[in-house]
Amino acid sequence: MTHRGHGGPGFGRVFGGFSSVPRKRMTRFILVSAITVFALFFFSNGVANMPREDRMEESIAELQSHLQFLDSLYRARQEDLIALQNKFMVHRGNGSQRHATPQLYDGTPTTLPPEISMIIKNYTGTKAVQGVRPKNIQQLRSPYVYQLMPHLMNSPFSLRPAYHLKSKRAFVDVVIGIPTVRRDKESYLLITLTHLIGGMSDADLAATLIVVFVGETNLEYVVHTARQIEITFPKHLESGLIEVLAPSPSYYPDFSTLEQTLGDSVKRVKWRTKQNLDAIYLMSYAQTKGTFYLMLEDDVIAKKNYMQYIKQFASATTVSTPQWFFLEFCHVGGIGKMFRSSDLVHFITYVQLFYKNMPIDWLLESYLADRVCTIDKTSKACGKSKSHIRPKYKTSLFQHIGLYSSLKGKIQKVRDSRFGAAPTYFPHVNPPVGVFRTDIVEQADHTLKRAYEGQTYFWGVKPKKGDMVEFWFEKPTAIKSFTFRSGNAEHSSDKFYDAVVEALPSGADNFSAVGEFDEFGLADGELPAGWAPLTAIRVRVNSDSFYWVILSEVRWHATSARSLYSGPDLEIELRTKAEESG
Repeated sequence: MTHRGHGGPGFGRVFGGFSSVPRKRMTRFILVSAITVFALFFFSNGVANMPREDRMEESIAELQSHLQFLDSLYRARQEDLIALQNKFMVHRGNGSQRHATPQLYDGTPTTLPPEISMIIKNYTGTKAVQGVRPKNIQQLRSPYVYQLMPHLMNSPFSLRPAYHLKSKRAFVDVVIGIPTVRRDKESYLLITLTHLIGGMSDADLAATLIVVFVGETNLEYVVHTARQIEITFPKHLESGLIEVLAPSPSYYPDFSTLEQTLGDSVKRVKWRTKQNLDAIYLMSYAQTKGTFYLMLEDDVIAKKNYMQYIKQFASATTVSTPQWFFLEFCHVGGIGKMFRSSDLVHFITYVQLFYKNMPIDWLLESYLADRVCTIDKTSKACGKSKSHIRPKYKTSLFQHIGLYSSLKGKIQKVRDSRFGAAPTYFPHVNPPVGVFRTDIVEQADHTLKRAYEGQTYFWGVKPKKGDMVEFWFEKPTAIKSFTFRSGNAEHSSDKFYDAVVEALPSGADNFSAVGEFDEFGLADGELPAGWAPLTAIRVRVNSDSFYWVILSEVRWHATSARSLYSGPDLEIELRTKAEESG
């Protein structure tokens, strides 16, 4: 009697029968159903109200986009089913190896051509013939996720969200993805959400899902962000318009081990790598939620009725250029890119290959080039080919408002004038300083003393090698960490380019280096544990500068120190103080 293995013959027949449903039949059924519904809707409006031909084409294009999305969901479920069936067949084969018959994944026996059967007969007993009828068939593994990002295997929870404020919405028209992180100075997330929600009609709000991805591993910060959203948008959170998502800490690799590429600093390499990982996490989650995916950032504003413009352009472009890969609704930076959700899996895989090599907007350009540019094409011809699959809307529907980048220290050059003037300095209440010294020639009222007292910023004429900016405390002061920010929004080039921070502990004879200025003119760091209170702290210039220099922020992170500036809630207070001080 033949041993049927675990599960019996009934389970095998049911399992094989279910998986044998042809994909074409399923797709045909969806297509016929959708066309039937569309036809009923069309004829129910009467001949007198027949839409114009171009509108009919756009409606069909919309329908095709929805069908592509549904087909991608079907393929994903089919992949899960095949994986489960292979697992079942391997398990079944292990239990009946003596009587195992080579089978295809759908449970049907393999039929060999007569000539192959003759070769097997002639080669009986050789190793070559063993490959035709293996005892254990191992499914090929696709080189995705774990192979391309091996650090994910360090934890079974690496791909499981650490926080997920879910929505019940599914199969919406557009999913808006907004990654956000803790910024250096200001948070623009609530401003962005206000503009996005306010710019949509009720119908658009009902057909949209906004996913806020908090790319932070500090759960306290994640929950605080979610609470701010809940307080500001209670109705929209309740309706399911907004979701909040955060990754597990094990989703990120050890950033200290990253190889420096493109000649960038370690700081920039870490930043762009994490930005890429955040982007594909958000894309991977969003691709099953809606027909289209709109990539934004957490510091943008939108034009009124932007969603209507987006949908109209998507429909018209799908008719004229059906092979488009993404649509551009902003001409600056990496925001305002809209994809078909069914296409995202290809780009996600591409980013997994090169996520450590270049920023996400560069990867987009590289992906487009790989799709349409050949080696013998000129750059001009390549650019023209790329423009065919990345159609641009006539104007920008989105604009950056953020002054401070998610890359700490970096100041954005694009800022919306409607949000007022950007602060040029950041005053703090610091421990008393008895003596201020500097070799740099001070400009007018922008002295080092006035800057330290929170009245203005320090502004000096071109620093020379060996110049110092020194702060001697009235008495030895315990300092945990420090921040020196050079340059400001009005004079972004006036910063320290090659300079170090040095500290003099009480009782010591010489200063010791404790930090240096990065490419953005920012120096911040912590003092070694166990250090004695400081007598002085200073900035030392290592090479001549072509530019003047500004110190827009000086802060000692001590227990007694209190900041006058702590984010957007005090922005008005800060600007008022700046205006009063001239």
